[in-house]
Amino acid sequence: MYEPRVAMWGLAACFFYLLFLSLANRSIPLAVTFFLLTSALLGSAETYADRRGRRETFNQQFASVDDFFQAVDKEALLRIREERGVAGAVRELRRQYPSVSLATAARLVKGL
Repeated sequence: MYEPRVAMWGLAACFFYLLFLSLANRSIPLAVTFFLLTSALLGSAETYADRRGRRETFNQQFASVDDFFQAVDKEALLRIREERGVAGAVRELRRQYPSVSLATAARLVKGL
């Protein structure tokens, strides 16, 4: 369930350890590399966890994408799309339903 996140955290911890070893050996370019790898892995792990949480919330609220399409106020969304454009309508839809993915929101707005 959370194996990818745990694996990324574990690998980041290893790189963090290697960062200190490279600092002890006064290898600054290697230390910078390990720092960047550690930061990237930690960021990826937390982004993964956030997206997974949003997807689970969406799946709890709506049984399918079609159920979500039926729950949305299409007239108001169409009015927003005409006033602010497609990007503004997608932003508004994601503001109202934070758990919806960007691809699903864009597909709904473009399909109106």
